[in-house]
Amino acid sequence: MLKVMIVDDEALVRIGIKSCIEWEKYGLEFVGQAEDGMQALELIETTRPDIVLTDILMPNMDGLELIERLSARFPQIKIVVLSCHHEMDSVKKAMRLGAEDYILKLSMKPDQLLEVLLKAKAQVEKERLQNEEKITFESVWRANKQVIKNGLYKKLMSGSIPYVEFQKESSIMQVRPDFNQFLVMYCAIDDYDDAPAKSRMRDSHLLSSSFLNILQEGLADFAKAEFAELDEGEYLILLDATVLRAPEHQILPELFQKMNRSLKRYLNITVSLVVSGKTGSLKEVPALYAKAKQASGYRFYRGKASLIFTGDMPEFTDKEIIFGLEEEKRLIDYLNANDYDGVKSVIDRFFHSIASHGAYHPMRVKTSLLHVLYIFMKVLEPYKEHVRVVDEESNTKWSEMILDAETLHDLKGSVDEFIDGFMQSMVSVKGQTARAEIMSVKRYVCENIGQNISLEEAAKYSNMSRSYFSYLFKKEIGESFTHFVNRTKMETARELIIQRNLKVYEAAEKVGIKDEAYFSKLFKKYIGVSPGKIKGKGM
Repeated sequence: MLKVMIVDDEALVRIGIKSCIEWEKYGLEFVGQAEDGMQALELIETTRPDIVLTDILMPNMDGLELIERLSARFPQIKIVVLSCHHEMDSVKKAMRLGAEDYILKLSMKPDQLLEVLLKAKAQVEKERLQNEEKITFESVWRANKQVIKNGLYKKLMSGSIPYVEFQKESSIMQVRPDFNQFLVMYCAIDDYDDAPAKSRMRDSHLLSSSFLNILQEGLADFAKAEFAELDEGEYLILLDATVLRAPEHQILPELFQKMNRSLKRYLNITVSLVVSGKTGSLKEVPALYAKAKQASGYRFYRGKASLIFTGDMPEFTDKEIIFGLEEEKRLIDYLNANDYDGVKSVIDRFFHSIASHGAYHPMRVKTSLLHVLYIFMKVLEPYKEHVRVVDEESNTKWSEMILDAETLHDLKGSVDEFIDGFMQSMVSVKGQTARAEIMSVKRYVCENIGQNISLEEAAKYSNMSRSYFSYLFKKEIGESFTHFVNRTKMETARELIIQRNLKVYEAAEKVGIKDEAYFSKLFKKYIGVSPGKIKGKGM
């Protein structure tokens, strides 16, 4: 129902108009009357009418001033002027000031007044509908603008749209940045597959929308920015580089930490950011974005919530990672002995060597871990029927976990979890095959192969007498301690000669034997051939 108000200094006019119309019948509501413009303004503040009928000549504030004020403050109110024949010049001025229509008071009849009111009512309703349609259109446009922007930038980054066409379409769709110097960045939501559940939003589209809102708000006081989601959880960010007050290395770390704090607080997620470089042309953005995305692989080593600058990152070493034969044999021995600590020591060393290198391509690391997983499966083979934990389905699960790991830390966690389950299953099938003290000595020998550990030292390390240790070691392992030490040294030396291409005397020194003749004698005894022959033939 539309609200109507009357402003006239003549009480009879006000009473006559109020009483001659069946207001509710025509969807109208009479909400008040005033004697002059001053009273009218006060009443309008509280009643907010849609239509105002006003006289022109009134004390304190006349109709023209009232119309002028209403047009400025409440432009949506429709004003109908009540006039006399001699006031036509004032009526014309009132129309220029914003009045919708006029009616002559002296000759006014109820049906004429109703016609004018219904005409004003129709105009109010028409404008309301137009405003609703405009709001709806703007809402739909805002909702789809980001989708349109995502699609256009995705085409530009992939090279599937010529730059000239991108310029044209982005201008038409009003998604082109309004700045001319771009700082290009790649942004990724950490653990994106689990992010919707962690954020309690469940819906990835809602998560992305909320993420962009927080991102935009966080950057609002810093610089103009444009965002585009190019893949699930992966975003292009363009910052207006012309307003940066200092080099990005100095100002982005604090901003990045602030942004992640907000994301963690409101969405329970973090992001990693890779800063590529600056350019004055959108045409060069795809190359800088590709460079940033490639460098994002270093999040594998840096961990989640990483800030990476491409200029600081070398290219990945894309070569195979060798899990040495000696380490493989050692791992198999530990697995067969159900030596959990020994298995962990081998795996921990392998991870340490990868982390120390710090530049292997992540996929090379994962491939090498799958090879290690295969070693476990080989040891498991004779007992497969009795072990449910590591069946074919479980094997697939662990392989997927390794391949899906985002960071080296995640990868280590998955492998450690696998080892725990594997060793528990093996113990349940085989039982504990050797005493912990004996396994500890074996590990000590293997990990200190360059030392010449005597029987007395090993016994002391195990807190046993020499004779008892000697007896127990042979009983548990199936060979004497001296035989075990020499065999382990020679097998290690063989790997050093074949895999690392060491000279015979160098391999001998590495395993703690300085006498090359004695070394050759031991080598032939345990390996079955002289070290010189395997050096020459590459056996």
